[in-house]
Amino acid sequence: MGCEVSTDREKGEAVRIRIVEKEDHDGLQQEMFVDGRSRVFVGPLWGCPEDAIIGRALVSCDEISGLMREAYEAGKRGEDFVCRKEKP
Repeated sequence: MGCEVSTDREKGEAVRIRIVEKEDHDGLQQEMFVDGRSRVFVGPLWGCPEDAIIGRALVSCDEISGLMREAYEAGKRGEDFVCRKEKP
């Protein structure tokens, strides 16, 4: 994933985000679809706590969609979007 975005969306067409929640014996799970494509899945890590690392299911889809909204609003104001990944 990273910073690059590819889309078949026409200019001016809305980004469609859908968050699907379900809860079962494993706990709450969320999946985020952007323009109909599954992009993020988050769920409980109780079965494999060794997987609870940065870069893995540590935020909710609600938080991610909120960040997307902030970026969208900044773009409407004419602000640039800069994404830089750094390693020490």
